[in-house]
Amino acid sequence: MKNTDSLSRRSFWLCCLLWTAMVAVFFAPAIFGGKVLAPMDIMECLISPYATQPMENVHNHFTVDAISQYLPYNYSVAESFRQDGYMGWNPYAHNGTPIAENTMLCPGDWHHALYFFLPFWTAWDTGIILQFFIAGLGMIVFLRNRKVPAPYCLLGAAGYGFYSQFVMWIYHRWVLGTMCWAPWILWALMRNREKRIIDLPSILFIALGFRGGHLQACLFIVLLTGCVWLADWWSSPSRWNLKTLWRVSLPYLVSGIGGALLSIDVLAQTIPPLMAGVKELPFLTGITHLPSLVTVLFPTLLGVPETIDLFKLMGQDLFDLKFTGGVIFVLSVLGLFNRKAPLTAKFLMVISLVLVFTPLITYFYSRSTAVYALGASWLAAWQLHALTQEPARTVWKKIFIALGVLTLGWLLCSVLIQIFHQDLLSMLQRNLLSRLSAAETGRENWYLLRTERLLEQSCIWYPRTLALLALLWGGLWAASRIHVRARHKLLLASLVILCSLGELLLVQATWVQYADKPESAGLYKEPEWMPRLKQQVGDGSVSFYSTQGDKDYLHANHLSTFGIKLAEGYETVAPRRLHSLQDKLAHPEAAARAGISHIIVNPRHSLPQTKGWDLVENNSRYILLANPHYKGRYFAANHATGESTPVQPGRITYNQMDFTVPPGTTALDVLESYSDGWTARINGGKPVPVECTENYGITVPLAAADTPAHVLLQYRDHRQDTYYGIILVTLLLICGASLWRHMKKMPSTPH
Repeated sequence: MKNTDSLSRRSFWLCCLLWTAMVAVFFAPAIFGGKVLAPMDIMECLISPYATQPMENVHNHFTVDAISQYLPYNYSVAESFRQDGYMGWNPYAHNGTPIAENTMLCPGDWHHALYFFLPFWTAWDTGIILQFFIAGLGMIVFLRNRKVPAPYCLLGAAGYGFYSQFVMWIYHRWVLGTMCWAPWILWALMRNREKRIIDLPSILFIALGFRGGHLQACLFIVLLTGCVWLADWWSSPSRWNLKTLWRVSLPYLVSGIGGALLSIDVLAQTIPPLMAGVKELPFLTGITHLPSLVTVLFPTLLGVPETIDLFKLMGQDLFDLKFTGGVIFVLSVLGLFNRKAPLTAKFLMVISLVLVFTPLITYFYSRSTAVYALGASWLAAWQLHALTQEPARTVWKKIFIALGVLTLGWLLCSVLIQIFHQDLLSMLQRNLLSRLSAAETGRENWYLLRTERLLEQSCIWYPRTLALLALLWGGLWAASRIHVRARHKLLLASLVILCSLGELLLVQATWVQYADKPESAGLYKEPEWMPRLKQQVGDGSVSFYSTQGDKDYLHANHLSTFGIKLAEGYETVAPRRLHSLQDKLAHPEAAARAGISHIIVNPRHSLPQTKGWDLVENNSRYILLANPHYKGRYFAANHATGESTPVQPGRITYNQMDFTVPPGTTALDVLESYSDGWTARINGGKPVPVECTENYGITVPLAAADTPAHVLLQYRDHRQDTYYGIILVTLLLICGASLWRHMKKMPSTPH
């Protein structure tokens, strides 16, 4: 027995070591090649005025959000930590905004702590790689707990850990930030065989899942927990009895509530802004997506990032790809029809997959299929092991016939594409050009080239397609040879795992881009014209003007990373902010009261009518208009005389502004967005709340004095102390209940 346990432990640790090696191979350029996980080619080739290379050199333009949103968001966190030691305020977007209220940032996730002690790019890469590692390791731990032998656990780890929705949203962080904990949640919930009402691991892992993403990702955890509960309840004797329903449900409810309480700081700060964007449910949304299911076997059939996107014909886009590996999908479907297969895995796979073809997709999106991937990977690993205990199956003949028909059909279509190549190309290009929006006027030639690539890569003999088909055939052949009397079962299973890993690596290569680490003190390499623009703007804030949207010009958050304050920015839900009360072009006085000192115009567009604004720069990169009414950002005001004098802070960081105002000042006015977290210390006194001006700015009332006054403004959300108090009390109660139960079970000592 001891030898068996020792062998089991060794195989488990070997499995973990092999998973580590798989992750290292997956991210080799970042780990061993000195690259960073960031699509910097978008900056260099696509977004003017930064672009210096041809647009055609962009590897994957779908990941533009990484450059315009997620990297700037995380950079603001790193700078806030570096300057003040905590996550607080971002003064460079929206005329100032609380970082933690950004619904897309995952403000409560553990990876932000890496910015405390690692350089930005090291922390960024490490966080991403560790999230993938945690996801796969969780699958190994969970599957071993489900009695799946260690070698077969690697198949589940690869299928879930490298799921396409994780790879495609790799820079966004919040999808994997939540779902990397899903296998651990599953492990914790299903190991609770005694149905303890308060189960510490379940609560902690659900809390980590809630903290890892934004509110939509929390829905995925609710969906996961609901599927586990449903399978548990369905398997219970007398399941229709109300007492049984309550007994089964209570541990899940308590775990969910406990996890929410441990995430109260994140939920309380992000629920209000996200609820502002709630959509109605359209009736038919989802049903039209059904044809895209073909990509669970052939992931490149409807396009890849370097071609045009045929998903759009079904109201989707490439981000809706649901690929765990073709071999894994076939094995999971076999498991789905195996009566002995775990019911929970079936519920996870079916419910999550069906959900995205219903109107609920409006709230869940295709990224919720991470729950499907969890069930499919579990079923595939279970089924691969089950094959070793069963006689040879006749179903494989039908599978190979079906796959052969699909392959021959694809070959025929490829021949037809070659025969009618020019006609098809002309038709696609005409259709494409008719659909281009005004914001895409600079991309015509680029899209035409991508249409040619689509036809080229759709043919079955394209090298990547041939490789994917060969891996699918090879993996299924190896799986078909595994049965109870087969020789070299472990070798065949290893071939299945390697073929699945090869499929996932090929798909990953079409999406993930690595870049040389920027040689700059900031986030991005500073172009030679940026110092002049920074000098021109000074302490003011910039607004953008465009007669039409332009996808390829100065994305809203870019300038913030170079230290230029923006009167706007981009987030999914725009925060309330200091703003111009009237049209900024027609009323520069109102714009000045909102701190707007300059307007940038795309030089490709016609110069707007700008009565009251001064043209200070007109070059091939930008047109800059200055506001003559802008006199400064900080003012010492005397309300008795109606005078305001510009002042400058003696020290300024992300979260603090230190002023000395002249005698007689009755208020300090700051053209920065108001928030409850701002407080002021006047002459070293206790912090007092600031007041909100009419247009949502900051004012600090002062008692007029004959001597200069010292004012220290600081942003720190005072509600955080309350949130941390709730979290601490919840932890103490949970740990206390767990300890009491443990002590109660201990045998009493005889006297």
